[in-house]
Amino acid sequence: MIGNDGSLHLRYGSLLDIRIPADRIASVRQDRKFPTSRLAAVDENGVADLAVGGQTTITVELTEPVGYVRALGKPAEAHTFRFYAEDATSAVTALRAAGGIHSR
Repeated sequence: MIGNDGSLHLRYGSLLDIRIPADRIASVRQDRKFPTSRLAAVDENGVADLAVGGQTTITVELTEPVGYVRALGKPAEAHTFRFYAEDATSAVTALRAAGGIHSR
């Protein structure tokens, strides 16, 4: 969900609730991936995947990491989030419009 202030709110049921302030979003792009990592686990490059149906459709890169709590209470932080949006094109367009964000 995109807030009126351009912030991004990523949720995965009751397991995850991540808020990314608009001023930390450096770029956003439509980018289909098929990750094999566990939900919201951060890889060695600081990337967290929130896949649905085994895929992500949007990549958001940040200016600095955002902390969050993974399922079962484990803290984590990532500087890139890849997630699934049913209508990725509209979501990317809305994020760019709300925060003055560019593609990369």
